[in-house]
Amino acid sequence: MADDHRLGSVARRLAATQRVLVIEDEHDIADFLRAYFRASGYDLVHIDPDNPLAVLEALDANEPDCVLLDLNLRGFSGAEAYRLLRTEPRYALTPVIVVSARPDAQELVPARGGIDAFVTKPFNVNALAELVVERIASSERLRSSS
Repeated sequence: MADDHRLGSVARRLAATQRVLVIEDEHDIADFLRAYFRASGYDLVHIDPDNPLAVLEALDANEPDCVLLDLNLRGFSGAEAYRLLRTEPRYALTPVIVVSARPDAQELVPARGGIDAFVTKPFNVNALAELVVERIASSERLRSSS
C-alpha cells in the first residue's frame, strides 16, 4: 500500500491536493481543525456564514473534496444549508460530515447516498480525520464509476 493515501503522509504534507471546507461559527474549533488538517497535508478553508446561500457560494468558490458542517450557525440552521446544497446536482457526491453538539442531528439531516456521516461534539480529531479520508475516498470511487 502506498503511503500517499494515508493521512499525514510525506506526500500529502508536501502538496495539499484535497480541500476540506469547514462551516462553523466557533472560530476556536475551526482554528484547531485548520492546524490539524494542514499538518496532515489538507487545505482547510473555514467559513462562518450568516445564511444558507453563503454556504453555496463558498462551495462554488472553493470546490471542496469534503465539507464539515455544524448545525448551529449564526442566524440559521446548518440543516437548511445541507438541504440547499443537496438540491444542486454538482454537489450530489460531495461528502458532508455533520459535526454537531445536537443529539438530534441525524433526525434533522438525513444521510443520503451513503457518503454522509455524523460526528458528535466533543469529537476525537483523529477519528474525524480518518472519517474525512474515508468519505473522500468513497466519493472518488463513486465519481470514477459514474
